Amino acid sequence: MASIDNYTVGKGLVSFKKTGATSFADMGNCTEFEFTPEIEKLDHFSSRTGVRFKDKSVVIQKSGTLRLVLDEWTVDNLKMAVLGSSAVVSGADVIQIFDQSSVSGAIKFTGTNDIGPKYEWLFHAVDFIPSSSISLISDEWGTLELTGECAAVSGSFGTITDLETV
Repeated sequence: MASIDNYTVGKGLVSFKKTGATSFADMGNCTEFEFTPEIEKLDHFSSRTGVRFKDKSVVIQKSGTLRLVLDEWTVDNLKMAVLGSSAVVSGADVIQIFDQSSVSGAIKFTGTNDIGPKYEWLFHAVDFIPSSSISLISDEWGTLELTGECAAVSGSFGTITDLETV
């Protein structure tokens, strides 16, 4: 039912479960979380009259992209941002930059907003590959931007669960 109570000011928790891991790990404060659906269509045009007109359009490809902006520079977040792996050397975490070709896993966004309905978004398979700069010197709070390509698992890209009816 239409209602002004359906307006939302989005807030939430973001967690990641790396492929092979058994549980989700909190990624810390996320200032932006965007899902961009990418749909490719094939249009058909009739050639039966002097001017062609579209008489059918079908979806032939579905994909999506996630974009996260994180402001907690944890070892795990840095490893995702630089496709790294880490080891403890002399008591310190050392990240090998570009040691992996991608970082894959599931992403979960759990709505915690005070305004509007709350939802949990679960993306089953996301491949993260660096796509933006990491500013090491700035007069602003430092952020790590991650972009990931969503993949379907058994035909499903993920789910959205209404947390207020659970």
